[in-house]
Amino acid sequence: MSTVSELDQLLRERFDITRDEFVAALRMLPSVRPWATSLTEEEAQLLDDADFGEDAEAYVAAGAEIAGHAGRLAVTALTSAEVKTALGLSDSRVRQKRLARELWAIPDGQTWLFPISQFDSDPKTGLPFRQVRGLAEVFKSLPEDPHPVAVDGFLHTRQPELERDGHALAPLDWLREGGDVTNVIAAALASDWYGR
Repeated sequence: MSTVSELDQLLRERFDITRDEFVAALRMLPSVRPWATSLTEEEAQLLDDADFGEDAEAYVAAGAEIAGHAGRLAVTALTSAEVKTALGLSDSRVRQKRLARELWAIPDGQTWLFPISQFDSDPKTGLPFRQVRGLAEVFKSLPEDPHPVAVDGFLHTRQPELERDGHALAPLDWLREGGDVTNVIAAALASDWYGR
């Protein structure tokens, strides 16, 4: 099997995306800046002494996983025209909501994509028809320009601030079940956005 065929097969099996979608996702990732993550000599020695050596394969695997996740976000996202239709808004209103950080959008070259998870869908048609209640306020509380995978991870990860009946809920579940949006904002403010 050729390397290209194997890559295509692995991308489909692991992430359910194509090679072109994977490349588009890689374009969304920031460039590697080794100097930004370098350790002092003492820090490196401490980690070496604790048997925490560098693992280039783990770094590549983590990058591929992030790119795959970003690719899935991009290929399942709505275009501006689809958001306009789904929410019954004008083009300018969609743009205003994006600029006000009330709608979560990720850049895609000269256009914007709106991740599907921020919308409620009609159970019969499967089509989105409104934004999840409270998300407009939550998005405004997030740091400027967080990575799309970090935002998606936050929305789908159980947060200790969102406990109901002894169980923590993910922000999307909390809001869909009628939970107070201020609790989700508190969880967002307490989150380590750069450690995700």
